[in-house]
Amino acid sequence: MKNFNTWRLILDGPADAFTNMATDVALVECVSRPVLRLYAWHPWAISLGFHQSLKAIDRQRCRQEGIDVVRRPTGGRAVLHAEEITYSVVVPSDHPWYQLGVQEVYRQI
Repeated sequence: MKNFNTWRLILDGPADAFTNMATDVALVECVSRPVLRLYAWHPWAISLGFHQSLKAIDRQRCRQEGIDVVRRPTGGRAVLHAEEITYSVVVPSDHPWYQLGVQEVYRQI
């Protein structure tokens, strides 16, 4: 069994929404050990859940306000990313967390 006690920590500065989501997708595609990534958003952005309709937001208003709109590779509802620090956790498919539900993984984190 693999040792998953060693994590990769990525401390990214602010990036646009498209770069942030592309980075998360790239991490998922090449993860070999657990990753914790901390990052911020500039400009502000709204990220939509994977299955959420674009009709859920006013894209014209977002453009006028300089707010990027991007789709997350995960589920959930729209999130406004302003002045917070966001984290992503990525684990390989053979990690014990991979088989758990989202709520249990949140609890363990």
